[in-house]
Amino acid sequence: MKQWFRYIFSRSFPRTVFRLGMAWILLLGALWIYLKVYTQPGSTRAVPALLGVTLQEASDTLSVLGLIPVHLDSIYSRNGRPFEVVDQVPVTDSKIKSGRKVYLTTYRSTPPYERLSIEEGQDPGVARIILENKGFDVDEAFEPNVALVGRVIRMEDKLGNTLEPDDRRPKGTEVILISGTTTRELVGVPNVRGLTLKEARASLLEAKLSIGLVEFAESVEEASDSARAKVLEQHLLPSRNKAVPAGTALDLYLGLRWDRGRIEQN
Repeated sequence: MKQWFRYIFSRSFPRTVFRLGMAWILLLGALWIYLKVYTQPGSTRAVPALLGVTLQEASDTLSVLGLIPVHLDSIYSRNGRPFEVVDQVPVTDSKIKSGRKVYLTTYRSTPPYERLSIEEGQDPGVARIILENKGFDVDEAFEPNVALVGRVIRMEDKLGNTLEPDDRRPKGTEVILISGTTTRELVGVPNVRGLTLKEARASLLEAKLSIGLVEFAESVEEASDSARAKVLEQHLLPSRNKAVPAGTALDLYLGLRWDRGRIEQN
């Protein structure tokens, strides 16, 4: 305790207090200068109107004003111009300081991909709503099909290629819904033996018939096997005479060259 009293009344104590005071003054002064530089009082900018210009034009404008452009997001619109600014934060005429960020949203240059998700047998009206809500252009066509009257048979693109439910296509793609309908027309049954499934489908479509149950031999184990498999049997005998209603489904049994057919003829 005596040592403290001696130190307080010594000559070194005032010098220590003076040094500590100067250190605090220097520290607070440096902090004040830093805040002045960082906040830049009096250097506010009015955010310009950027809606409707391209991302590059908006970035150039902001850079000239000492602001930092940040491409925040992009959205799709079939009528939108790619990279056109459609939203900005802060909004036009907002007062912000130099060096602050301005967030921009633009139209995207390519449409996003969506899964089709339409299964065989769905109601065409419901299928159309689902596809249109996903952003697809939908057209409809009809073909005779006894088993799927008033139901979706398949989907096609504008080139006539069959689309599967799991296929993904860009928004704006044209999708054609093929629905079944009835008819009194009688047609002949073509011989599709020896054809691949794709070839058989095309032949039956041309004959106004449809594919029914498709079975594969046990030797068909992989996707490459199914692509090479040929029709070994068809459950209706080939006939060029008009014998069955248009839209009748033809069951097929496919296998590789060494497989034997097993579908009994009607």
